[in-house]
Amino acid sequence: MKRRPAFPVLTMLFAASLLLSGCAGSRYPAQQTSVNYYPQCYRPIDDLRQDERLTDNATVGGAMGGAILGALVGGLSTGKIEGALVGAAAGGAAGAVGGNIYGKSQTRARDADYLRQYAHSLGEDAAGMNRATAAARVSMRCYDQQFRLAADQYRAGKLSRMEFEERYQEIRSGLQETSAILGSTASTMQERDKEYQATLQQKKAEQERAERARAAKSSGASAPARAQKKPAPPAAGDAAPEVRRKQEEFKAARRDLDSTRQDVDKRITSYENSVAALLG
Repeated sequence: MKRRPAFPVLTMLFAASLLLSGCAGSRYPAQQTSVNYYPQCYRPIDDLRQDERLTDNATVGGAMGGAILGALVGGLSTGKIEGALVGAAAGGAAGAVGGNIYGKSQTRARDADYLRQYAHSLGEDAAGMNRATAAARVSMRCYDQQFRLAADQYRAGKLSRMEFEERYQEIRSGLQETSAILGSTASTMQERDKEYQATLQQKKAEQERAERARAAKSSGASAPARAQKKPAPPAAGDAAPEVRRKQEEFKAARRDLDSTRQDVDKRITSYENSVAALLG
């Protein structure tokens, strides 16, 4: 039997990896602040963007690695290029998900591992929201100090109207960008939460179907045999203590994120009113 060369497959895999890398984009809105006067206030937001770029690069690497691994598995199991490409697609999807929950568990041991992955994902997302919240608070406090200083200097005649307006516009833009980042993060986490809940429900339904199938299969067993049977362990779909703890952390992080965004928006409105009163 004539073997097909591997080169076309590798070429297609490389092209697929480029497509995967092109899919990685920032969840944050584009930078809108021209930083001239207050780089120290914008730095926490810039650090968030830098951290996200590092995470995106790691995700792309995981997708490419997953595609190659999936191709090897698919190719070995089918002996065909088609199998390698299907494996590459599946592996690429798994790698791109990264720390998110994926795959179907076939045994209780794998279900337990699935729950650990779920708890880990919740923890990572909660930590990400906490980082965004902390950065926003640091930035907001810095802008607040600088706004008060600029307003006092304008009242004292140390800043011209134009100089004050320029500083205010940078402060306002920085806060608006901070609010947009918090809003984008909240939307992303809301979608992730929906995915988590839907996946958990799916896993619980699969577990219940498996339990019913086992019960139906063993229904012909004798009464003594059933009496000696060990009780089944808890269903993997049930939230373990660690999962429940991570779920509470996730919810608390969401509340802090939303509360901080409201504070930023109120601060913007307060500044607008103050500037209107100052400039007349």
